[in-house]
Amino acid sequence: MPKSDTARQMEAKDLAHAREVVQEILRGWDLLPWNVLLSDDVVLSVRFGAADFCEIGDGATANGNFRVFGREDVKRVLDSIYPKLKRGLSVTTEIVSGYEVVLLGNLVVPSTKENTDALSVPLVLYVAFDGEEQINRMTIAALDLQRLTMAIRMAVEDGDQTVPIAESGPGSQGSHKTLS
Repeated sequence: MPKSDTARQMEAKDLAHAREVVQEILRGWDLLPWNVLLSDDVVLSVRFGAADFCEIGDGATANGNFRVFGREDVKRVLDSIYPKLKRGLSVTTEIVSGYEVVLLGNLVVPSTKENTDALSVPLVLYVAFDGEEQINRMTIAALDLQRLTMAIRMAVEDGDQTVPIAESGPGSQGSHKTLS
């Protein structure tokens, strides 16, 4: 059954309001403590993939992929990695849809090895907010730009709605988001 014009207008107003709320949170992101930003049942997924890239974290895993549940554990991990992310991340694209936001950018991690260039990795930060305007899901992932470009092309040309967004390879499980 098709939506009425009134229902579409209400949905559009709801999405516009959600976008305003999310953009306001993003503007004050660095001024708000994690206790305010994170919901009690927040889930953080980190998918750095490549072992060389793990030096941004606290060495929690050999392959840089892990998931953390709950405000206190997520705060601990974010306190560990956020300063390095903030220092090295250059956000190039911001996509806001309702209470979800995707930030695409490039992360430069200085090399710890002598005579070696810094590591530069495309990165995606996905954040979903709950009804209380707190983060209930966050994913930080190394991004495979070729796969993302191919998936977007397929979605545009063929109408496919499944887009692989995270790096795939040894030790990586890959990640797919369904567009809506």
